[in-house]
Amino acid sequence: MTPKAIRISVGARTLLALFVLGLLLSAVSAGWDLQQDVKRRSQQLVQDLDAIPLIYASPLLHSQGQSQEAMQSLLTTILRQHELRSIELLTRSGEQIRAESGEVGEPGPSAEFALSGGGGALKVQAQRLTLMQMLQHDALLRSALGHLLFVVLLGLLAAVLLDRWLLRQLRRLSDEAHRFEATMPPQSLSWLEPEDHGPQEVLELERAFAHVHSTLGGELQREQTRGRQLRDEMVRQHQRLAEVERSLEAKRRELAALERHDALTGACNRREFEVALRREFKRVQRDQGRLAIAVLDVDHLRLYNERHGRAAGDALLKRLADLLAEQFQRDTDVVARLGGEEFVVLMPGLDIRLAQERMETVRDALRALALSHGALPDSNAAGLHQDWVTVSIGVAAYQPGRPYLSSQSMLQAADEALYLAKHTGRDRICLAS
Repeated sequence: MTPKAIRISVGARTLLALFVLGLLLSAVSAGWDLQQDVKRRSQQLVQDLDAIPLIYASPLLHSQGQSQEAMQSLLTTILRQHELRSIELLTRSGEQIRAESGEVGEPGPSAEFALSGGGGALKVQAQRLTLMQMLQHDALLRSALGHLLFVVLLGLLAAVLLDRWLLRQLRRLSDEAHRFEATMPPQSLSWLEPEDHGPQEVLELERAFAHVHSTLGGELQREQTRGRQLRDEMVRQHQRLAEVERSLEAKRRELAALERHDALTGACNRREFEVALRREFKRVQRDQGRLAIAVLDVDHLRLYNERHGRAAGDALLKRLADLLAEQFQRDTDVVARLGGEEFVVLMPGLDIRLAQERMETVRDALRALALSHGALPDSNAAGLHQDWVTVSIGVAAYQPGRPYLSSQSMLQAADEALYLAKHTGRDRICLAS
């Protein structure tokens, strides 16, 4: 069974980690005991060195009476018995006899003693106690140290396996979590395809992360979709609002035009005319200038409507308004419909003579149109007038030598002149006196 096929739970790995930790603690404890044993044996070695003269004083004194080979043999025996580095005997006769172990290493503790009874002196040099020496001479220690090494290797192996099976995946999962962004597509996350050798708990955690990411990604996509829909709806609403605003602006312009113009003919209405009349009247009063007013009335419009219908009558009024607009195109001229078939023309800068000439031009232009009336009274149709549409006109003017007290009195004078024109035969111009 390969390691990838093994699934070890986090609990089992934790127990393994605790076991390895126990082994490591045991190894540390054994190492400490070994160090204390080395220290204890070093102290024992010093004590053994101090005891050598007491143990071998008599044999050494006795050997001095023998041959040099006997003394050399005794020193070698002492050297081997106590595992010394070297031993040297200075006899009573001053002869030096030395024995060495021949071992290489650092020298250990040494001692020098005087033999009793003037038997000379003894100098011993111990070998420095090391772990290797202890292992060479202590089988039990070698066995313990081998077990300790095995435990350490086992702990290292367990640590490697623990890192491979658990810690590495947890680090990978942590890195993925740090790089987590809801905007990333779910397919880019490595935890969506977990390895076979991962622990079940970690795999469950990875799947939970993947589920959270997928959920957030889906929710984000839905929010983005809703956001786009909302933006599109806002654009549509803005367009509709712009259309409504344009429509309202057009309506406002239309209402403003209706407030100032006659709905039927397009000419200025009575209120706009009165505003212009007051303004121009004040100006001519201040500057002692000239201002003329002409009031026009279509002759026998009621009979025309009865004969041709109201629509034809409205068309006739529009045609007359267009004619007046063509004749009076100065910026200061004002053409207005006062109501019914009555029109008025405001002509700043003209005296009564020039205003009369302009009105004659209007009558000529109207006759040139040759608009058939078809409903004139018999007295007029008998030959006094041709059967055309005509107008009656009253003219009043403000000029030096002929002032008016107010704009209304000037307008009233033009109305009276119109009344005179209508009652003296129509189709004519009368001037205010």
